[in-house]
Amino acid sequence: MATMLSVAGGAYAQSSVTIYGSIDAGVSYVNNQRGGSSVREDTGNRSPDRLGFRGTEDLGDGYKALWQLETGFNVDDGTNKKPTVFFNRAALVGLSGPMGTLTLGHMPDFMYEYLRFQSSGNMGSAYFFHPGNLDNLASQFQLDNAIKYESPVFNGFTLGAMNGFGEQTDGFNKLRSYSFGAKYIGEALNAGLAYTSSNNRAINIGGTLGVGKLLGQTLSANPVAPNAVYANFNADSVKSIGLSASYKVGDFTPHFMYSRIKLETAAGSAAEANYEAGTDYAVTGLDTVGASFTRTTFQDIRWNQYNLINMYRLSKRTQVYIAASYQKADNGYAVINSFLPSNTQSQSVYRVGVHHLF
Repeated sequence: MATMLSVAGGAYAQSSVTIYGSIDAGVSYVNNQRGGSSVREDTGNRSPDRLGFRGTEDLGDGYKALWQLETGFNVDDGTNKKPTVFFNRAALVGLSGPMGTLTLGHMPDFMYEYLRFQSSGNMGSAYFFHPGNLDNLASQFQLDNAIKYESPVFNGFTLGAMNGFGEQTDGFNKLRSYSFGAKYIGEALNAGLAYTSSNNRAINIGGTLGVGKLLGQTLSANPVAPNAVYANFNADSVKSIGLSASYKVGDFTPHFMYSRIKLETAAGSAAEANYEAGTDYAVTGLDTVGASFTRTTFQDIRWNQYNLINMYRLSKRTQVYIAASYQKADNGYAVINSFLPSNTQSQSVYRVGVHHLF
């Protein structure tokens, strides 16, 4: 639910402003993080903590002006998600009409926009996202200086393309990002396809995947040591592709996802692949159980992760939930999303929380 204010003026002009957001908090236990267990109050788990403002103005003849500002925060201590970027999740302005929608500003790519609704991380818990979130289903990477076009909906289909300008004087492609996507929204079937390419990105591979060296770059002397320090991996380019689908059958909603991310430097390339399958089951109109399995490969490392969540709706806006994840690694360390690496091949997380939308 959101708060809406409407102002009418002139012969046809009408404007509306919506205030919306999400607050999630709970207690989580992880059995192994750099060799020790811990209990913490964790936030933004069912859905990222955020506060947003969006508005439209009716320009007549089917045209509208639109804008959106959205910031992410941590409800446990009140800090901004990215201290140096206030509207870190979205900051955009644009126009929509019979030929589609054009927006400009800071916004997520189509890997997030068109694939996330069929992901276990979005349907369940942030712990269910793939190791390192390299495919960006948790929207930790947005395109700056971007221009995006989305087509009108035609028989359930929407197409999109966007470009984030690097704005560098020593080459058009330096720091540039671009993305393409297609999605279908139907009564039972939902599906998405997306591709993103970004240049000159720094990524914390050591802390999120437990990797000490990659393509000749030293990331950490010991990534699972209690006092481990991580250097970013500097990629010349990051290319991501993914597809997802879900289909509602009675009280069940099975879903599938595949994504592949390729990191490239002058020294070579490394790739992560994610294979995910699961289902949601509506036990009652208020109670939903979700279960999923993900297999992730990166170089010679393999991760198998099993996820389970039970969500009970106290109202349309508020729910309580319990969630659990278990991950087993081969040829590497276990690294459940949102936590530091285990110093063994296994890691498990248990959580109870409350989530409120407004």
